[in-house]
Amino acid sequence: MRRAFWRRALLSSVALALAGCSVFDGGSAQPLPTVVLGDGNAPAGAVGQPAPRAVGSRLVASGIVAPARRAHLAFSISERVTLVNVVAGDRVAAGQVLATLDDAVIQAQIEQAQAAVAAAQANYDLLAAGPTPAQLRQAEAAFIAAQAAYSRTVEGARKADIDAARSALNAAYAAYTQVKAGPQPEEYAAAEAALRTAEAALRQAQSAYDQALSRNPAGISGEPAALALEKATNDYHAAKAVYDALTKPPDAARLSAAYQQVTAAKAQLDRLLNPAQAFDMEQAQAAIDSARAQLDDLLARPRPAELAAARAQVASAQAALHVLQAQAQKHRLIAPIDGVVFSRAIEPGEMAVPGATALVLADVDHLQVETTDLSELDAPKVAEGQAVTVFIKALGREVTGRVRLISPQADRLGGDVVYQAIVDLDEQPAGLRAGMSVEVRFE
Repeated sequence: MRRAFWRRALLSSVALALAGCSVFDGGSAQPLPTVVLGDGNAPAGAVGQPAPRAVGSRLVASGIVAPARRAHLAFSISERVTLVNVVAGDRVAAGQVLATLDDAVIQAQIEQAQAAVAAAQANYDLLAAGPTPAQLRQAEAAFIAAQAAYSRTVEGARKADIDAARSALNAAYAAYTQVKAGPQPEEYAAAEAALRTAEAALRQAQSAYDQALSRNPAGISGEPAALALEKATNDYHAAKAVYDALTKPPDAARLSAAYQQVTAAKAQLDRLLNPAQAFDMEQAQAAIDSARAQLDDLLARPRPAELAAARAQVASAQAALHVLQAQAQKHRLIAPIDGVVFSRAIEPGEMAVPGATALVLADVDHLQVETTDLSELDAPKVAEGQAVTVFIKALGREVTGRVRLISPQADRLGGDVVYQAIVDLDEQPAGLRAGMSVEVRFE
């Protein structure tokens, strides 16, 4: 109902405006002069020509009441309409969301961009914080160790170091020989004796458990006999595992590991017995330089260049997010002014057509008068700020006002060239509505 009301109001306004603008004689349009209110003594002009105007004559032009502000809203992208919050005749406030498009894809992209901003910011914060105390301690320890290794290389081995290396080689070789030869007879005997003892203890514990259970068939899980049986069982399995291990042939992996220990111990003794070569000293010096460089690198952080690069990454990620957020705004129509919905041309489920007017808003609380037939011959007689008297036909009353603006661009009505004058009313009487026809008398 409200949509039909506003449509009828607008059509009536246009019809009234056109009714007094032009006439047709034999199919050719004749220019119409603006009505001139004189003193009654001015001679009438020839038919079809503007009437003569005397100094001080007052001009009268037709016009309509129109909203001072209007907004034709359209989407700039093509997407499915998901929601329209208003209908024709609804009052809306500036900033109110009037209609929305499907934005699932852009919202997912925004979430990704927000994650990228968070990651870039975390990287910047990490660089700005500098090295941790643990990192510094580790780098300092590596530098000290490299210096000590270099000193040992340059000074040569001490007797105590050589003796220790020789003892380590002997121990490694003894262990390798033992693994290769397998267990000794006394080891077999000890393991077998331990297994027999464990078997006897297990039998004794089992017998005690059976007797206790016969006295209490309901269960004895918490009594000493049950606990003793559990311990005896574990001892037996441990003794059996030792015995089984001794009876198996030497394990290839154990044998290989023992041999590697011998090789490493011999290499260490050889390094101590032989004087350091130039290559060894270069290697030791390189280790010092590397450790020093790593420590200096940590102490120099955060570097200005690294911080600048990380800050640029944050800015780039934020800019990408802002672009997506701006694109997301294109999925909404937002009221730019307080006003009333004059027309609605979209429905949920439709595809929005870029640039096509979807909603028209008008500020009906602030109305103005717009002339419709001010002739090009009379436009120079009208000045901005000029006082006028406006007769509102529907209300049957007059209201004073002033010319605010004369359009710099001409329009055509039929064959006439006309200019639009916009009038601000000194008051807005009750009952005044957009679309009402008026007569404007220029004082």
